[in-house]
This record gives sequence, C-alpha cells and structure tokens, in this order.
Amino acid sequence: NFTITTGDVFKVALIIPSPAGTYGAASTNYSNITGNSDEVPNGSGYTTGGFAFTAAQNITPQTTGTTSFWQWSVNPSWTAATFNTAGCMIYNSSKSNKAVYVGSFGGTISVSAGTLTLTMPTNNSSTGLLRIG
Repeated sequence: NFTITTGDVFKVALIIPSPAGTYGAASTNYSNITGNSDEVPNGSGYTTGGFAFTAAQNITPQTTGTTSFWQWSVNPSWTAATFNTAGCMIYNSSKSNKAVYVGSFGGTISVSAGTLTLTMPTNNSSTGLLRIG
C-alpha cells in the first residue's frame, strides 16, 4: 500500500561489502540479509533495520502509457556515519518485511564521520525507482 499518509512503512537496509549471501530476484525478505549477517552493523551512525520511510513520504503511484512508477519523496540518509556499504534492500516493514527492491551500488561506498545519502532518481516512467511496464 503506497498511499500517502495511510500506506505501509518501508525501510532501506544497507548491505556490507563482500556479503556472504547473494542478493537479487531470489531475495524475498529482510531476513535474507540478517540470516547471513550481511547488514551494516548497528552503531557508527547506522541502526540495524535501516532508514524508515514513513507513509507520509510516499508519492502517489503514477502511470504514463503502459508503465506505472513510484518512489518516496525523501532521500534516505545516515548522519555522523562511519561505515562501508555496497548495496541495499528496500522492504515493507508493514507486511512481514517483504523485499520490494534489492540493488548493488556497483562497488563499495565508504563514509567516515560524515553523511551518506541515497539520492532517489527522477520519478518518471523511465527512471523512477520502482517501475512496472
């Protein structure tokens, strides 16, 4: 449920570099990451479970032609952070932690006593974070 204000709560959890597990289409739940101890550890600016998107940050799903697209209105960020990450899982914490997106950053991202921000793409049918067409 992506409805603004009354929709589900989603979270984005960060995955460590060189994880024990393999993450992709077969990754269906946040427990895939925690079961392999592949989430960035708690502390140093990161809280296990990840950044929580509130329902108020949902954007109403849209359609252009035969493609539907959707994402959030905020960029998740972690402040006073010191850690390394190589990917993330977005999951629906309102629905048994079911995964809705898993992705690699294409390499290791390191932050040291700074802020890590994941920038959402432009929300349209070509670049929106979640697209069905």
